[in-house]
Amino acid sequence: MIDERTGILTLDTLLAGDIPAFRDALWHLAQPAGVLAFFSLAYIARMTRAFMLAELKSEYVTTARAKGLSRGRIVWGHAFRNIAVPLVTVLAMTYAGLLEGAVLTETIFAWPGLGQYLTVSLLNADMNAVLGATLVVGLIYVALNLLADLLYRLLDPRVR
Repeated sequence: MIDERTGILTLDTLLAGDIPAFRDALWHLAQPAGVLAFFSLAYIARMTRAFMLAELKSEYVTTARAKGLSRGRIVWGHAFRNIAVPLVTVLAMTYAGLLEGAVLTETIFAWPGLGQYLTVSLLNADMNAVLGATLVVGLIYVALNLLADLLYRLLDPRVR
């Protein structure tokens, strides 16, 4: 039996030095993570494609093609740098949205986490726990927005 220090199965197995149990925990984490990833991946891919198509129609891309730059240089060196700022917003909000999906995913797969804690607290009418979990989710949203704003400063020289 693994000593529960943190309550996070993967971290507890690593701290206990039980590598086979860690691999087993990762194996059981793959399907819930895959469900959440497919939900997010579709939105991120669609938004990235839309941003890139709009950027590739810009005049500076036409100028870069006329100069004879390679397609890879145009896409990665010019266009992708310009879509990085809106893409950071999409990534931050998508990651924050994973918390909403975690409630359902953790309940279906019986994986202990914040989503299952919130569900059990709601079913037990433990309003202090519900308020605490809601506060944690809200703080994560605020932190992700702050991180996106800080990344804007790194990616867009006009913001500095």
